[in-house]
Amino acid sequence: MADNASTDGSAEMVRERFPDVTVVGHPENYGFGRAIEEAIRGVEADALVLLNNDVVCEPDFVERVVAPLERDEVGMVAGVLVQAAAPELIDSAGVELDATLRSWDYLWNRPVAELGPGTPAPLGPCGGAAAYRLDEFRRLGGFADALFAYWEDVELAIRFREAGWDCAFAHEARAEHRHGATLGATSPQQRRLDAFGRGFVLGRYAPLRRRATAAAFDAVLLARSRDREAIAGRRRGFLAGREAGEQRLQRTPIALPLREAVRRHVEVFRLGRRGALPQHFHD
Repeated sequence: MADNASTDGSAEMVRERFPDVTVVGHPENYGFGRAIEEAIRGVEADALVLLNNDVVCEPDFVERVVAPLERDEVGMVAGVLVQAAAPELIDSAGVELDATLRSWDYLWNRPVAELGPGTPAPLGPCGGAAAYRLDEFRRLGGFADALFAYWEDVELAIRFREAGWDCAFAHEARAEHRHGATLGATSPQQRRLDAFGRGFVLGRYAPLRRRATAAAFDAVLLARSRDREAIAGRRRGFLAGREAGEQRLQRTPIALPLREAVRRHVEVFRLGRRGALPQHFHD
């Protein structure tokens, strides 16, 4: 367990109630990716299973989420997060990209009952319920150092895909998710970090054509929010992405065409006007 200098007694509780669990405490909040890197330093295992601090797993979650890694072509596995307030609905079944390279929670708000063996896999897993081949996770450099939180799972999924790995979907590996329990659903810090991550992915992976399309959509969203922190975060993230090394996407699936991207961005705008914008739709 990685503990980012928590003050709520959770680390002490785990040590007391679960003595077999190793708690790796950090003197300060390292962010999601770095905390994971520090926690697994020196660990020898075939699989890395990640869970957020705001999820509660079903008893067989780990068994089900690592099973697809037995297939040679699979490098990462997406589990299913259900909504805490409505567990019959999906919160995230992984991540997918639209034509502007914006990420979306796969199958968000769809009934869990619709899932089955034939449900297609997403681009990659959501970091809150994921499994990776540990040796490949390390070979690819783990999570991007520039991403403190948000978008690190998306960016890593792109690198796995570009390296030739598939993502599998473990539709029966489920956990209940209380979205936004760490930073708040639409707190200023969450918005700033999300904007940085969006900019980072665009700066590193988007060709000029996609950048222009993304800029058109984002200009509307950012103008609506009038959030100077988000605007500045987007700019800083874009520059950081370019500094990390621009790459042309070859194997990464873009699941959502431009028409669907337009529809979803319009829905974001409508949700915002009603004050009902979920965390994962916020810029």
